[in-house]
Amino acid sequence: MTAHRLCWKLGIVAFALQVLIGVAFAEEILTLERCINLALANNQDLKIAQKRIIESKGKKQEAFGNFLPTLSASGSYTRLKESPKMSVSFGVYEETFELGPEDLYSTQLTLRQPLFAWWKIYHGDKQARLNYRLVNEEYKQVKNNLIFEVKRAFYNLLLARQFVIIAEEAVDVTDSHYKTARALYKEGRVSDYDVSRAKVQLVNNQTKLIKAKNNLKLAREELSFLLNTKLEEDWKVKGDFPREKREVSLEDTLGKALRERSEIRQLMIQEEVGKVSIKLARAENRPNLDFLANYEYTNPFYNREEWGESWNVILSLNFPLFSGLSNLGRVKQAKAGLEQVKILRSQVEQRIKLEVRKAIFDMEEARERIEAQKENVELARANLKIAEERYRLGLMSEIELRDAQLSLTQAETDYFQALYDYNVASAFLDRAIGKYQ
Repeated sequence: MTAHRLCWKLGIVAFALQVLIGVAFAEEILTLERCINLALANNQDLKIAQKRIIESKGKKQEAFGNFLPTLSASGSYTRLKESPKMSVSFGVYEETFELGPEDLYSTQLTLRQPLFAWWKIYHGDKQARLNYRLVNEEYKQVKNNLIFEVKRAFYNLLLARQFVIIAEEAVDVTDSHYKTARALYKEGRVSDYDVSRAKVQLVNNQTKLIKAKNNLKLAREELSFLLNTKLEEDWKVKGDFPREKREVSLEDTLGKALRERSEIRQLMIQEEVGKVSIKLARAENRPNLDFLANYEYTNPFYNREEWGESWNVILSLNFPLFSGLSNLGRVKQAKAGLEQVKILRSQVEQRIKLEVRKAIFDMEEARERIEAQKENVELARANLKIAEERYRLGLMSEIELRDAQLSLTQAETDYFQALYDYNVASAFLDRAIGKYQ
């Protein structure tokens, strides 16, 4: 009984180890969602954008710190070669007095609080907060573009894989034609010229297959670059082209794009930054009022070799009278920068409108091609079966058979190209309206 239980437990352990090993070495399944998640976690451009957010947050905190008082401490020690002395003459006599020790110690605390800076601190803080919002919008733009590029690369990989399948089918068909031609040649029903043409067509399709496989490798490399992840050979891409029809309204989509795109929001923020910059430049030649408090603890104290304390408070008014017209130059720069942002915003709005229109028009055109080619593929496949049977019976020439095979290959290629174009246009439309932000 004990031996039976031991064998049973060992069996369970062995099974558990097999499961763990199987999980550890299971192949990675790359779906579109999985690729997007990998890109968001690993892409270098997105990581840089995230670090810029952290940097901008630190600058915002630094600007807010100008509202708060500053407290500084200092200390010093001085060793004199000899103590200071003073000589006093009394007629013919002269008396020398030491005025202090040779060792001097001093400590000081200084408190400084800006009381009024003509809104310079306020505008500087507002500018930092606007820049923080701007960097966040830049991050959304990078994310929006990245997800689109991942989708496009994923669909490109699906298309390249489908082209490999089509090329393999073409090789199989022409290889079958070549074998049939050789059999018919032996029966004396076709010439050696027909066999030679079948051989040439087979080699041509084999060459196209090699090129298709190379394009598939390049598509994997492109996706790997965006994901910043090495795609192993045993990693399988799982997915297909979505075929559902997407209904969109041009007017509604244009309005949403102009509201949601991060590029528009960035320019709106930049306009606010420009206005603040003008106010900040104008405030540079305005007076500042500061409060300062100093506390000192020194030795010697009033020429006595002992520790003593003293303090003072200061109201400091600083009024710049002339800055060499440099402040006027800063105001002009800020105004010109604001005008540039306004012009750029108009350009970006027009570009976004064009992107939306192009995406919708491309989707409509690709959808029409999908509907046309879907039926065409079925018809070309049926024609090829008829042609193969007629060729086998000697009722059709090799040229006619090859034309039927080429028609099927072209129809399948055009069909999947239309599917690719439609889904890329749909992804481009999502990018145009800022869906991925």
